Amino acid sequence: MSPLRAGARAGLLALVAWSLAGCGGPPPSPASVSAASPDGYITAEEAVGWEEFPADAVLSYGPDDRQVAELRTPDGDGSHPVAVILHGGCWTSRADQGYMDAVAVALTEAGWATWNLEFRSIDEEGGAWPGIFRDVGAGIDHLREVADLHRLDLDRVAAVGHSSGGHLALWAAARHRIPSGSVLHTPDPLRLRAVVGLAAMADLEHYHALGIDWDDGCGDAATQLLGWVPPPDAPERVAQASPSALPPSGVPQLLLTGADDRAVPPTIGETYAAQARAAGAEVEHHIVDRAAHFELVAPWTGAWATVWRLVEPFLQEVRR
Repeated sequence: MSPLRAGARAGLLALVAWSLAGCGGPPPSPASVSAASPDGYITAEEAVGWEEFPADAVLSYGPDDRQVAELRTPDGDGSHPVAVILHGGCWTSRADQGYMDAVAVALTEAGWATWNLEFRSIDEEGGAWPGIFRDVGAGIDHLREVADLHRLDLDRVAAVGHSSGGHLALWAAARHRIPSGSVLHTPDPLRLRAVVGLAAMADLEHYHALGIDWDDGCGDAATQLLGWVPPPDAPERVAQASPSALPPSGVPQLLLTGADDRAVPPTIGETYAAQARAAGAEVEHHIVDRAAHFELVAPWTGAWATVWRLVEPFLQEVRR
């Protein structure tokens, strides 16, 4: 698990309160969090070192140690809307769900139950094609098993994913469109009401074609994701695994990309949104100024104010 950063907990909770209050101006910044990249943006190494915060419960949805989810529930009575949180890391074990704790805390403070999902990665036993997809689907569907005990409203479930987790969130919203002959087909998947993709890798072929190396992004991870077959050579797998290749999900989608993101450049979201809208999907894409890749999931950054200003009203539609 990631190392703790002294003082970050109090700073994070203060920042969540700041963001929910809709305050303007620069946000407070915990002294324990710095941006050490040459251009002043948060690095991947920093992100995986953020403090992880205790969950209300850690629940298993399968026999493997990685098949778990962290549940946080908000105060108050009644059934809670649910946000499924899906982390990035290039679909590999470079990262786990811990770096998304800040997002989970922010959403829980805003009234959402959060289901911060872990799954086996493509470089781990059982996670290679089609394992990671099956884990994500099973992890979301497991909400049915815990909904009554934890007062979860399964008619109001959204997904929030970052980077490769954004790809998985968009895929999960469309998996009811996957034909029955596919290895990724689930007969009765839990339906999502909305998807937020933060720096989402929405198009596997487009991402592969950009040739972004491992220093800036995910290198050949899309090839690994598809079972070590490059996307252009695996049309049948792309058709099952890439949100851009699946029929419109019927689920509203909000995509945000940092203007200076080198890992997932804005062109990915722009192109995906345009093509999806042309096919009849309900998709918005926004570029966040003064943000690279990880600012979109860091409540202590100025970019978070923009993220929250867009995400909060979008998700409010799910809660009605």
